[in-house]
Amino acid sequence: MLALRPRRFRIGRPRSATGLIRELRLRFGMARTSAHRSRRYVIALLSALAALAAIGAVVLIASTGTGASRRAGPIRKASPASSLPPGQGALVAQLLHDTTMRVSAGGRTLAKLRTRTEFGSAQALWVVRASSSGWLGVVSPQAGNERIGWIPQSAVSLIRVPWELRVSLSARRLLVIEGGRTIARYKVAIGRADAPTPTGRFDVTDRIVTHDPTGPYGCCILALSAHAPHAIPGWTGGDRIAIHSTPETWSIGLPVSHGCVRLTLAEGRWLIDHVPVGTPALISS
Repeated sequence: MLALRPRRFRIGRPRSATGLIRELRLRFGMARTSAHRSRRYVIALLSALAALAAIGAVVLIASTGTGASRRAGPIRKASPASSLPPGQGALVAQLLHDTTMRVSAGGRTLAKLRTRTEFGSAQALWVVRASSSGWLGVVSPQAGNERIGWIPQSAVSLIRVPWELRVSLSARRLLVIEGGRTIARYKVAIGRADAPTPTGRFDVTDRIVTHDPTGPYGCCILALSAHAPHAIPGWTGGDRIAIHSTPETWSIGLPVSHGCVRLTLAEGRWLIDHVPVGTPALISS
């Protein structure tokens, strides 16, 4: 078996001392150059890896947020008040499904509300208060005069209504307001002394066409959420009062009704064509 010998430099013969030194310098210089290149390659590779790590860290921070933002705590669910529709005008709740009206936010039951009123109109309620816990205080016939009932905001969709009706009993006048501007003034009849028109804040619950302009309610009725202290003769709404037209134009401007507010046929027709359900109706003395 042949013995393995260490590899040695092959240095040609004959050679002088100067030649030997020159050859050794040449070979070791090449080795140093190769080692230097290797070191430069390793340094460049490490620099590239460090740059990639830095880019990855930047991407991670951008996608998850900084440590400071994480310490700010979890995102909180927006309160119901933040989801109210923007803009001016009265806030009106349109009922999406049957629900329960309560005496206070989350309190005891006051009444069951249907999506349709007793006259068949879509249920629309003037919202006068909104709680941060998701309850709405609304004007409704079921709540009664000068009271509000509470319904869950989850049961309604909310809109803005730019209309408002204002009745002054002493002036016997009805103002129609749109977008904060008075666009019509009507002289009206009001309740007589033994059947006074109730005062307070109410809303329009129904728009009813009678199809009998010669009848006691004329062509058109805007039913209100207000209750009279007595039943009203010839009226299927019981003690509910309304703003309605009348063929008895002689009565306009006088305290002669059973509690309702009367105006002419043309004025009643205009109101029913323009004023939506849910519109606030403010009656003052």
